[in-house]
Amino acid sequence: MSGEVGNEISKSRIETLTDGVFAIVMTILVLEIAVPHLSHSETAIELPRQLLKLWPVILSYGTSFIILGFFWIAHDYQFHYIKRANRTFLWITIFYLMFIAFVPFSTSLIGEYGDQQISVIIYGVNISIVGFWEFIRWRYATKDHRLVDSNLDPIFITIMSKRFLLGPTIYLIAVAISFVSTQASLVLFIATPLYFLVSARKDKS
Repeated sequence: MSGEVGNEISKSRIETLTDGVFAIVMTILVLEIAVPHLSHSETAIELPRQLLKLWPVILSYGTSFIILGFFWIAHDYQFHYIKRANRTFLWITIFYLMFIAFVPFSTSLIGEYGDQQISVIIYGVNISIVGFWEFIRWRYATKDHRLVDSNLDPIFITIMSKRFLLGPTIYLIAVAISFVSTQASLVLFIATPLYFLVSARKDKS
């Protein structure tokens, strides 16, 4: 593997791979929204109805797109502090990307069968695992300042670790709530990225 020295691996190549996977996955999401195929004679009457039936799929698309956006922002934020990479870090990232690549399937499933608990569980577990891999990657890189600068504040590392755990914890709570109400779980899936959007704006102010 070029760009590799001993156990050191080019950080930029990992960033390029990750950016490429995110770009492809976020594009694939919209391909799950199928345009209704109608005869010309019934288009005027049926098209509005058929488009209205697509709202659960469009909602799941929007929710997942924003969630993936936050995952990418978190990835970019991590790599601002991570200065080096090794084989273990590379494999952590690969497993992280494996579950990122699964998001279009779980999104399509919950968009089509959002009233079914199994769909909610698969979706929630999928994005929770992504979040936990993100946390694991941060913990691995920052433990004993393994892949970060030696002067990086330990208090900051701990604060960020807790932030990286917040998202997957909420999504697992949504999965648990599905045993009572799948609708409540869906609301929590939608509300979580909105909460992070508000939090991000407060952080900037």
